[in-house]
Amino acid sequence: MEKKKGLISVIDKPTFLLPAILITVAVIIGIVIPEQFGKAANWAFGFTTTNFGWFYAVGSTLLLVFCLWAGFSKYGKIKLGGKDAKPEMSFFSWFAVALTSGIAIGIVFYGIAEPLGNFTSPPGFTGWEANSPDAAEGALKYVFMHWGLHPYAIYTAAGLCCAFMFWNAKKKFQVSSSLYPIFGEKMNGTPGKIINGLCIFAIVGGIGTSLGIGVTQLSAGINYVFGTNYSDTALALFVISGMAIFYITAACTGLHKGIKYVSNANMYIYFALMIWAFLFGGTLFILNNTSTAIGQYIALIIPQSFYLEPVKQTGWVSGWTIFYWAWWLSFAPLVGLFLIKLAKGRTIRQFVLVNMVAPTLFAIAWFGIFGSSAIHEEIINGALAGEIADGGLAIALFAYVKTLPLTPILFVLVFAAIVFSFATLAESMTLTIADMTTKEEYIDEEKGIGSPRLLKVFWGVLMGLIAFALLYSGGLSALQTAVVVCGLPILILQLVMAAAYIKSMLKRSDYDETLNKEEKEALIKEEKQ
Repeated sequence: MEKKKGLISVIDKPTFLLPAILITVAVIIGIVIPEQFGKAANWAFGFTTTNFGWFYAVGSTLLLVFCLWAGFSKYGKIKLGGKDAKPEMSFFSWFAVALTSGIAIGIVFYGIAEPLGNFTSPPGFTGWEANSPDAAEGALKYVFMHWGLHPYAIYTAAGLCCAFMFWNAKKKFQVSSSLYPIFGEKMNGTPGKIINGLCIFAIVGGIGTSLGIGVTQLSAGINYVFGTNYSDTALALFVISGMAIFYITAACTGLHKGIKYVSNANMYIYFALMIWAFLFGGTLFILNNTSTAIGQYIALIIPQSFYLEPVKQTGWVSGWTIFYWAWWLSFAPLVGLFLIKLAKGRTIRQFVLVNMVAPTLFAIAWFGIFGSSAIHEEIINGALAGEIADGGLAIALFAYVKTLPLTPILFVLVFAAIVFSFATLAESMTLTIADMTTKEEYIDEEKGIGSPRLLKVFWGVLMGLIAFALLYSGGLSALQTAVVVCGLPILILQLVMAAAYIKSMLKRSDYDETLNKEEKEALIKEEKQ
């Protein structure tokens, strides 16, 4: 491998050009004709939720079943990288990076807003009255549905399909490698390049949503805490610019330096906020309400997974549940690809436990504590929901922590949680996309050699621009509508990826390059039985 090469010669041009061109065009359109961009997004949102809501519900649940099979069948014992592979991270760091590189910004934004919203404005199909005992006791079960097993199964499924083919079958670090058991060498040609390019395009749309939400929360928090009235557009541009510098710098330092340290710091902040809210936010109510909601979630998960309001048609399921499934899906291939970087030396079962089960338990604790405490505060004092209604969902967490002791310190921690959550997502995806668009011969995972820094800067800047364009064209409404469209083709892709993975397990002897001759012969005999 030559030590020095020009940037152009290192870039995998077919994979790079398609998403780069499409995203650049989308940014320009969003900034130049924002009204038309917003209308187009609204049309696409209505079309997909009306005609394909059933597909999102069924497909996402199938991915959950797939993960349970992959992790807890006999194939769960397979070690990624071969029997001699050694892990490169502690379990805590692995969990911290995996959790915060996915939907961390979402739990910070919706931790108060969604549970309290279900209490004060319950899902229409439930028939609950606003602020009623039924709404108070039932609000969290729908939150757990949205932030529990399903989203993490979507991420984990994508990672599983890529992990075995990368670490054991020694295929390229790209999403299309997961389809090798079905399509073979075609995945190294034009079809594979198109698939990879479309995945990059989809995730930048998804990241635009998440970063846009983070920017909205941070900007609103600044105005709320400091009593300022800065222009939303000017403040958003300032925040995005500052954050882009932060997450691009972290991405350029690599996985085991910047990303790990930021993720670990983020987890400590999360735990500090959770402990404080638990101690001073109505401890007994939190315990009782969360325990109740866990039982309700277990009873609800199967029927609600397939419920689409066929007659009632209140719009709640499409506006919340289907939106969430599409949001996770638009992220899934690239988040999954990033997750495999952390998985060397771990078994498939450990991969499922750390990337699906553990984050679900964390989400239940997070929303159980903050959601229950916010509902308790509203029941006792009746002011929190009104303040959020006046200031918008983006101020929800700030308005809540104002009800707790040591508010100034909590404000600092909340700002830090938003910044770090924003950064961990963007830096992990910047690193992954840059590695995907670099020619294979210039990447060496074993030696820690990754993509060029200039390529990371390019993708980092472009992600910031698409977030600004989406905000500029219609705020959170445009963000929501834009992301749903990205999720639809990704769900089709993920189901095919899952089928390819099952084939690779059933005929593992054809794909696992980490096996020696004796092991392969023994496996062939086992497969024939």
